Formats: sequence, structure tokens, C-alpha cells
Amino acid sequence: MMRKKIFALLIILSGCSPSSLEEYQVEGENIARAILKHLEKVESVSDLVREGPKLKKEYALLVQVMIQAKKYQGGHPNEEVSEPIGVEVSDALKKEFMRVYQLEGCQEVMEGLQRESLHKLDLFHRRLQTVLKIETPR
Repeated sequence: MMRKKIFALLIILSGCSPSSLEEYQVEGENIARAILKHLEKVESVSDLVREGPKLKKEYALLVQVMIQAKKYQGGHPNEEVSEPIGVEVSDALKKEFMRVYQLEGCQEVMEGLQRESLHKLDLFHRRLQTVLKIETPR
């Protein structure tokens, strides 16, 4: 009985994960929209501190999706995204980051919020480069 429950849970969980690069892209865009909404609420360093835990969570989710997408891409090297989406969201997010960074004291707080996620992404890329160097024939 327990095995059936675990199997059913695995089926449900695997059905929720993206199954194409475009789905990863859409998921990343949705996370970027959430980050944008939090940043739009920031008018001071105290606002950023208040939104900080939510932003930190969204940054972690975004990095997780980026890593999963890269792993997926490694297993599906011929799959391509038909056309980029989310240019508007990307531009708006860049504009909000620039605005918030210019607020007094916010740059340091923002960097602190992003540090852990960026470290995780950097670590993944370093491991990936190490694997690629090992697999590349000389």
C-alpha cells in the first residue's frame, strides 16, 4: 500500500516539472514577474528589507529553474527554443534593478539577498565546466 502511495506521489511530482526548454523558459519568466512585483514595492532600504525574504526565495527558485533547464538541455542537445519570450519582462526587471540599486543603502542589501543564489549558480557552472573538460577528448 505504501509503495502505491509513493509511486502515485512520484507520478504527480514528475508531471509538474517542465518537459521542454520552452516550459523552463515560461517558468523562469513567471519567477521574473514575481521578482518584478516585489521590486516595484521598494522605495527605500526599509522596503527592501521587508521584501527581502520574498525576493531571496524567488532568486533561489530562479536559480533552481536555471540549473534544471541546463541539465535538461544537456540530455536534449538538439532541442531548441523556437523563439525567445519574455523580452518585456527582462527589460522591466533590468529597469527595476537599476532603480532599486540607486536608492540609498539598497545596493548592499540587494547584493546580500542575491549572494547565496548566485553562489549556488556559480558552483553549478564550475562543476559543469569541470565535467566538460573531463569529457572533452584531447
